[in-house]
Formats: sequence, C-alpha cells, structure tokens
Amino acid sequence: MLATATRPEAVVMDGLEVRRLITPDAHEIRRARCRLHRKSVVIGAVGIASYAALLFLDWGVVAKFLFAATLVLAMTAAATSVMHDGNHASFSTSRTVNRLAGYTADVLGASSWIWRFKHNNLHHGNTNVVGVDADIDQAPFARLATEQPWKPWHRYQHLYMWVLYGFLTLQWFLFSDFIDLAKKGVGEHRFPRQARGRDVMAITAGKALHATWALGIPMLFHRWWVVIAFYCVCSWLVGLLLATMFQLAHCVEEADFAAVDAPRRAEDFVAHQMATTVDVRCRTRVGSRALRWLMGGLDFQVEHHLAPRLPHTVYPLVAARLEAACAASGVALRAHATPWTAIRSHGRWLKRMGRRPGS
Repeated sequence: MLATATRPEAVVMDGLEVRRLITPDAHEIRRARCRLHRKSVVIGAVGIASYAALLFLDWGVVAKFLFAATLVLAMTAAATSVMHDGNHASFSTSRTVNRLAGYTADVLGASSWIWRFKHNNLHHGNTNVVGVDADIDQAPFARLATEQPWKPWHRYQHLYMWVLYGFLTLQWFLFSDFIDLAKKGVGEHRFPRQARGRDVMAITAGKALHATWALGIPMLFHRWWVVIAFYCVCSWLVGLLLATMFQLAHCVEEADFAAVDAPRRAEDFVAHQMATTVDVRCRTRVGSRALRWLMGGLDFQVEHHLAPRLPHTVYPLVAARLEAACAASGVALRAHATPWTAIRSHGRWLKRMGRRPGS
C-alpha cells in the first residue's frame, strides 16, 4: 500500500495494540543483533582495507578513486548501521557497547553526545513538529515546511540544496557542534543537562581523532593538497548520501508537518509517527537491495520511529507485521514505491516550499 491511498490519521488505530503486534520476541531480536554485528565487521573491514589501500598502494589515479569511493560507502554504512543503532541503544544490550558504537559519529567528525539530543529527543520525540524538530530546521538556507519563513533565495532551493547537503559532515566537524556547545543547546532548545568536563573531553578527542586519521596520517605519505582534495570530495559525498537518506522519510510530499501544540504523545504517538514518516521500498532489484544494505534501516523509517530501540536488521520483520496490522485496520502505510520515487518527491517538495507563499 502506498501513501497515495487513505491517510493514516483517517482511521483510529490503537497505538498500544499496534506496538504489541509488531514487536519481535527476544529470540528474533537476538538473531537480528547477530546479523547487525556481522554487518558491522564487514563495514569495518571494508573501511580499513580501503583506507590502507589509499595510504600504501600506488596503483594509479583510477585505483585511488575506486578506493576512495569504497571508503565513502563504508563511512556512510558505518553512520547508518553502526552509529545510528548505537546512539539509539539498539546495537547491543550493553550500554558500554552502545556508547562505543555511537562514538562512530565522533570518529566521522560529529559529536555523538550532541547528536543523541538533537536526533533522539528533538527529532524522534517531535517528528516534523515545526519549531522543535531540528532536522527540519535548515534556516536560512532552506524552507521545508509551510509554517517556516520564506526568503527570496528559497525559490532556487530545489537546485542548490543538493550541493549544500554534501557539506553536512564538514559542518558537523568544523562548526555546528561547537556552536551548540557554546549556546548550551540546539537552536532554542537547551540540553537536558549541561556538558560536563568529560563530555567536552570526549567531543574534543573525537574531533582530534577524526583529524588525525582523515588528514594527519595521510599527510605523512602523500602531498598535503592531494590529501585535502580527497578529504573534501569524500566528506562531501558522505554528507550528500546521509542528508538525502534522512530527508526522504520526512521532507517529502507524502509526509505531514505539525504545529507545536499537535498531540503526539501516549495514545497519539503511533498516529503522529505514521503521519509524519514515510518508508522507502528497496525490495526488488539488486541495486535497490544494495541501497537498502547501505541505508541501514533508513528505508524502514516508519518502523524505526515506532520502535527506535530495535536493531535495524529486524525491521523487515517488523514491516511485514505493521503492513498486516494496517491492512486489518484499513490504514495506508505511507511508502515510496522506489528510492528514485522518494528522491523525486523530495525534489518536488523543495520546489513547492521554495515558492513565494500566496503566489
């Protein structure tokens, strides 16, 4: 069932019953975590091998670009499949292991401590709520909801935002985390507790670690301008992939946006998440299946928002049960038919929100 059918909010669903029906048992979760851990080993091995090849092998320019492309895919998969699960405490039953998996964000240049507040609290707790969900606040560069102010340059955002998306990881590394620390929060929302000395040390150590492996060590073996060039290109590609993947679930034509006073807790939780989140079907062709592996559960965003503490490798099972529950209740599960359909929907939404209000 696609999102063009009846709206989920048109039929009242018992949120507690839905969550009971879709929740896997302990055995299913254990098996999914084993698959997740095996996948993480593969991602780590591919990333380390690609990095080592870039450092030590001199097989020509074409080979270096291929190694760089493989490293980009490994870093993207690490973010979607290891960092994301770890910071949601779904990678392991151990809090320490989850923190280590989540610290992958710091290795990639971001702060896992800030990311957990921004993503878990502001985004998951207030999905597509204008003024609270920091993921849809891209001012002044983009307008992603009708309630957000319009600027003249937004009429071109469906063109230039694809370029700006690529600077996501560089922004994390150089600017946004430091700004959030200085402001003691994200936007107008204060951290639930202020950063302690050990938090600041962990953030600083993560930035230093990223700079060391991504820039410092390569400069010992290659000319500095070559390292900078490869770093900028790889960082831009990782940022583009990650930003696009996250946008396809929420900033599209099929998703709703909500005001600050919209009900979204307790019995309204399931309806709110299903109205503001859209899945991406990656189930048929080989290319789509490979993209699904790379997305690390970001194609099952409805399921993830209903049960964020489950490992993403169990979401195909959860999705089948959710579809059955929706079919029994006469509710349409919003989903893009293909990844390309999702990308086009996001592009159309950017163009629509870029029009001058009232024009």
